[in-house]
Amino acid sequence: MSEQPLVGISSCLTGMAVRYDGRHKYQSAVMAAIAPKVRLLPLCPESMAGMGIPRGPVNLIEQRGQIRARGRDDPERDVTERLLTMGRIVARTYPDLCGYVLQSRSPSCGFGSTPIWNADQSQMIRSDGHGLFVSALLKAFPDLPLLDDRQLDPGSIARFLTAVRERAEAIGSRHGGNH
Repeated sequence: MSEQPLVGISSCLTGMAVRYDGRHKYQSAVMAAIAPKVRLLPLCPESMAGMGIPRGPVNLIEQRGQIRARGRDDPERDVTERLLTMGRIVARTYPDLCGYVLQSRSPSCGFGSTPIWNADQSQMIRSDGHGLFVSALLKAFPDLPLLDDRQLDPGSIARFLTAVRERAEAIGSRHGGNH
């Protein structure tokens, strides 16, 4: 394959100050071990959705069997549809996406690590939720390889890069080798 596979990444992990608190979560392991082998596509679904930087923190809540993204300090603020829409837009815009490196515990980008709160946000129900952006992305690409900032050991990175290459080859063969 002449072109490196396209891999999305939570922008904050690349050093962009896009988090709710206006900070970043730069991960040197990503830049050293992953960036040279792929084309990184830094995205922050929350800032892309017009939520601002900095912005009020958001929690995922479970209400009537549904997961919603609500403001922690402003519970009337509901950004659920914004985050789901960002996932759908990214899936449509980047059909050749071959993997994603995520910020754990994020209401948009967490995978299996995001706290889910009860409806009034007074009690955490569980800690293994999926961020809404990632949920929408996985609906479009159920086999998308994922890695988060808690999995940056050499073995996990190697397995992720192998899965990314396999997906890139599968996408390439579906498109007759051209993408």
